[in-house]
Amino acid sequence: MGGLFSALNSAAGALNVYSQALGVDQQNVANASTAGYAAQTATITPFGVSGSYGTNGDVVNVTSSSNAFADAAVQAASSQASQSQTTAQQLSPVNQLFDITGTSGILAAFQQFSTAFSTLSVTPNDPTAGAAALSAAGTVASAFNSVAASLTSQQTQLNSAVQTTTAQINSLASQIRQLNVQATASSQPDPGVDASLRNSLDQLSSLVDITVTKNSDGSVSVLAGGQLPLVLGDQSFQLSVDPSAAAGSQVSSSAGGNSPASFSGQLGGLLQSSAAINGIYGAGNSGTLNTLAGGFATLVNNLLTSGVNAAGVAGVPVFTFDASNAAGSAGTLAIDPTVTASQLGLATTGPSAQSNGIANQLAALAGSTSAASQIGGQSAEGLFAAIAASVGQQVSDATSASTTDQTALTTAQTNRQQQIGVSLDQEAVNITTDQRAYAASAQVVTILNQLTQDEINLISPTSG
Repeated sequence: MGGLFSALNSAAGALNVYSQALGVDQQNVANASTAGYAAQTATITPFGVSGSYGTNGDVVNVTSSSNAFADAAVQAASSQASQSQTTAQQLSPVNQLFDITGTSGILAAFQQFSTAFSTLSVTPNDPTAGAAALSAAGTVASAFNSVAASLTSQQTQLNSAVQTTTAQINSLASQIRQLNVQATASSQPDPGVDASLRNSLDQLSSLVDITVTKNSDGSVSVLAGGQLPLVLGDQSFQLSVDPSAAAGSQVSSSAGGNSPASFSGQLGGLLQSSAAINGIYGAGNSGTLNTLAGGFATLVNNLLTSGVNAAGVAGVPVFTFDASNAAGSAGTLAIDPTVTASQLGLATTGPSAQSNGIANQLAALAGSTSAASQIGGQSAEGLFAAIAASVGQQVSDATSASTTDQTALTTAQTNRQQQIGVSLDQEAVNITTDQRAYAASAQVVTILNQLTQDEINLISPTSG
């Protein structure tokens, strides 16, 4: 009798084991399309086999297909793709401000200026031509003002985007901390928490490059830029960002730590774009646009004041700008409204004086490569072309990198999905196998139950 009860107990245990295995299979199927879900595998270790010693029956071991290397590959690719895409998006409008075709903007204004003074050189005393030259000078000032205003607006938007991105990073760090608490509170790995953690880390990696370490208790530690603490177990820390600070000092963590000089992810792209704009027209530094604006205006003013007008009176400067603020030359450049065409010093003096000598020099100024006409070692048009080329190259590089990086991200995501994702074909095989085993165990239980009942009936005294 004892043998039947023992066999019945073993068979019932087998039913429970296969029921657990079926539960794992069903959970996998239910989460086949859940983002970040790693397939679970139920392995049955029979009673008496190494691994089940000390138990009273078969044991179900559930393991996850989660792969830290695959996760790291996706996160790294995500950071790179987000950085290049963000840089291309942010600098494309800047690139459009520097039209190298001469149909609009600063270069077009230079060409109009040259044409107007070339026309004036033919009839230097013509008031109409003089007024047109002054108007062309005003167009140059307006072109610089317009670009400066656009860059200021773009920089303001970038600064706002940096703060928004930082807030998103800090929010995700808090979420990851909460998931760490949930992970460590459970005695068994929770695939739902694991999926949520994976998704949060993926989102975070698109915002800033991260280094993730899996701890023995199931929690993770996260460093931004590989150096700044964001999450350490059940603690999260806040990032603060100052785009105007020097590289290496822009980002800080409330936990301390040394900041790297550069970042990737969306934050890295925003900071890179901000630095590019700041190099052209930024607070606290001259910037190449200011160098060009102030340099051109100074050259024009110096030429005009070195010449004389038709009455032999020394010419007056036409451009005004805030010379005390090197970072504001382009934004403050203007034409002195009190200057009239008759005050323009268009004639040279001396033994070989020419009535149109200064007008000729002004007509050629923008493209002149003479040492006296250079700004930072280049002609005005040459310096403009250098600025445009620099921005254009950055946009081109970022756009090309974005295409390559997006392909790399897609590949990394596909590879990870193949490693950790649920295979419905495999689950169909597992379910069929486990169902058959469950049915066989149920049949054994039924038979043993009947045998037990029969034996009980045989040994029971006959009534009456």
